[in-house]
Amino acid sequence: MGDSGPARRKGVHFHGAKNPADVIAYFGDSPDKLYQIEQWLPALEELAQNRPVAIVMRHAESFAIAKELTVLPLILAETQPDLIDLYADNDFRLAIYVNNSMRNFQSMAEPSIIHVHVDHGESDKTSSISNQLKAYDKVFVAGQAAKERCLRALWGFEPSKLVSIGRPPLDGDYKSILPADKRWTVLYAPTWQGENEANNFTSLDLLGSDIVQQLLDSGVRVVYRPHPRIAEMGDSETQRAHDQICKSLSSANSRGGRHVVSTDCALFDLFEDVDVLVTDVSSVGLDFLYLHPDRGLILTDRHNDSVRMQTISPIGAELARITADTVGDIARMIGDSKSDEAALASRLRLKAYYFGDLTEGQSTSRFLEAIDAAIDERNASGEARGEDRFSA
Repeated sequence: MGDSGPARRKGVHFHGAKNPADVIAYFGDSPDKLYQIEQWLPALEELAQNRPVAIVMRHAESFAIAKELTVLPLILAETQPDLIDLYADNDFRLAIYVNNSMRNFQSMAEPSIIHVHVDHGESDKTSSISNQLKAYDKVFVAGQAAKERCLRALWGFEPSKLVSIGRPPLDGDYKSILPADKRWTVLYAPTWQGENEANNFTSLDLLGSDIVQQLLDSGVRVVYRPHPRIAEMGDSETQRAHDQICKSLSSANSRGGRHVVSTDCALFDLFEDVDVLVTDVSSVGLDFLYLHPDRGLILTDRHNDSVRMQTISPIGAELARITADTVGDIARMIGDSKSDEAALASRLRLKAYYFGDLTEGQSTSRFLEAIDAAIDERNASGEARGEDRFSA
């Protein structure tokens, strides 16, 4: 799939070592989506201890910013002819894709490379089960929930493509970054509004201002974490709700509230100081569940439809409690989420369902093993056909 109009050749640009790479991580998007690959950098850097890894980028501004994010070699191939030349001049064995960008298909046209989708989060959103997944050679998923989601939603999907690896981006070393506070800390982290209503799970426009006001009234420390793509929301109810929340927290802080609006801190570091997370159906809640199943987790349901939630999201079906009807009861929900033994049991069971029975570091190990296995499988397939595709 080409760009619209003729592609003007700009040349391939390198940053860092130009040594041949076995594995590439492909990222074709603009800087507003860099968070999608940034979370994978530690796992990719770990992979690079055993196999040479490079990141192939298609956007010059993203390429410039990424120089400050990783020690991995970077390659810029802005036009499709540049990308074709890059692949023709190298023997890349496997490509990793962290999203479903349409530009992925320009890369996936290359038949000599194993194409592996890993995504940038485990989520019950419809965007996690795009029919595009059928085009990849392998789809690395977190666990059983993702496997069932794919097989249920994607007609004709080949089950053997699915490989459970847990969630490598969560195998980090996180640090406390918020000032000490004797109050409970509640993080409100709404998701993006999505491309259409079917994929819209944000609580921000409908419930966000009320959620934050109820939290302020309950006496907790409020940390508000807007989605990285908030700048795209323009003149909308979502943007107005965001502005109102920032205004409310600023007003409370002028009276000594010491609340936080966090846009730059690493989300997983923020988790370290959080007693309860309030979020929507998205990867944020599941990441928190994986890292801190002993802490409170409350989900929202913008549609106020428990039957729909039962169908689309196991975690939402059990933990989604905040709707237009219940938003005034947040203070009680927070206390229950921390103290209710049944809620803790549900979180532990859900963690196993979504991520498997993994301990710290095991997801990254599974990721590395899955990469090796995919390359070995392709080698064996080539040998069976009399090819020497990946010879040393």
